[in-house]
Amino acid sequence: MNRRLGGLAGALILAAISTTTGCFARYSPCPGQGQQPDGLASRDLVGTYRDAADSSVTLKGDGTFTATGWPTDLEDATGPREQRDGNGTWELTSTDSAGYPISLTFHRISDYWNSSTDGGYYGTGLYVDGSRQVPRLYEYRGDPDVCDLNRFKRGN
Repeated sequence: MNRRLGGLAGALILAAISTTTGCFARYSPCPGQGQQPDGLASRDLVGTYRDAADSSVTLKGDGTFTATGWPTDLEDATGPREQRDGNGTWELTSTDSAGYPISLTFHRISDYWNSSTDGGYYGTGLYVDGSRQVPRLYEYRGDPDVCDLNRFKRGN
């Protein structure tokens, strides 16, 4: 009997911890968020992607990229966001990586920063879903728990 009470108490404590901390809770994706396509390769992502606000990012086959009107989270940038442009390098990271599936390393962002004169880099990234033929890129605006996604779709 003592053993059963101990087991029951342990199970109740574990249940209480998992519901208050979320450590054991099942992750559910945000509406509109999908899984990274199986077998996705860098060559599948090459192209120009635009969001609803007409910001764009062009991923090139040589591992470089250009961006216009993005990134949006630069608090100290001057000038209108729509006219901000930048460039750098990109890579598709491993699917078991804890970081972004698409890692972006900005070397220059107009009205904000230039690695040639300022040193260092500005790093960020994007998530990918859809299919290998029609990949869709997205980022979270603010807290990922809020599920406010900014989607980039590849143009023709």
